[in-house]
This record gives sequence, structure tokens and C-alpha cells, in this order.
Amino acid sequence: MTATGYLDIRKIMIGRRFLEQAYWHMRAAGAKGLEGVALFAGRESPGTITITHTIVPRQRSQSLEEGLLYSVSGDELHLINVWLYENGLCLIAQIHSHPGAAYHSGMDNAFPIVATIGGLSIVVPDFASGTIALENWAVYRLSPGNEWIELDLQEKRALFKITD
Repeated sequence: MTATGYLDIRKIMIGRRFLEQAYWHMRAAGAKGLEGVALFAGRESPGTITITHTIVPRQRSQSLEEGLLYSVSGDELHLINVWLYENGLCLIAQIHSHPGAAYHSGMDNAFPIVATIGGLSIVVPDFASGTIALENWAVYRLSPGNEWIELDLQEKRALFKITD
């Protein structure tokens, strides 16, 4: 990672199996009417990150009057960061489900797990009940101004390379 975070990353290589692991978790949470979150970690080379792990952190999912919510404790985040450091990996993206449309909520903006400039937040609609399809995702990238900027379909297709 450079001083500009992950803004120089122009390609994310991700095997379908890593997406399937995340979807499995989000679908299991969705079957209970709850959101679920997973993380993508990998190795960086110039301009590219190759995803090597899906991390499903211990999390607490809740259904409140205001809506659905997941949270990951500080202790769990610390353990993940130590593991990432010890294994020479970087955390590039978080992926979570919504019960309906895919969009970045106020909670998503305020409490991301991935908080490095250029990092990604992916939201999957309908508790991830559909097929794995980039077109259905809402993908946001953290800007230097600390704002989540939504990527359009062309940008998503240019950034992600899903492999078998």
C-alpha cells in the first residue's frame, strides 16, 4: 500500500470460490432476516490485488426498529489485523447484504471496516439470494476526502476480474 492507500489499484483478481464463501455467509444470515458481512484480503502487486482469502469475522447481527445492523467488535478487528500483518496480506474490501436494494446506508458510510483510502465497500441486494453478479452489486470506493463514491458498471467491470 502506498501513501495514497489503494487508489493506485486498478485491478482486483478474485476467484469465484472467495465470492461463494461470502455469499454463503450472507445467505445464511439472510435466512434469519439479518445482514451479514465478509471481508476480502489478498496480496498486492503494482496496480493489482489478488484476493487470497475471504474472512468472515465474528459478528453480531441485529434487527432493530430503525433497521438491520451488523457489528464486529474491536477485539475481533484487532485479531484480523494482526493476522493480516503476520501473513503479509492487505484488506481491500468488505461485502455485505441488504434485505432489498443495494446501496450504501448512513451506517455503512459512518462505520466501515475497510477504512483505507481506495478501499472498497460492496453491497449485495436481497440478502445475496440471487446469483453472483457484478451488475447487481453497489460498489463504493473510499475517496481521499473520506467519502464513499459509487462506481458505475463500466468502472466495476474494469476493476474486478472474477476467475474460476
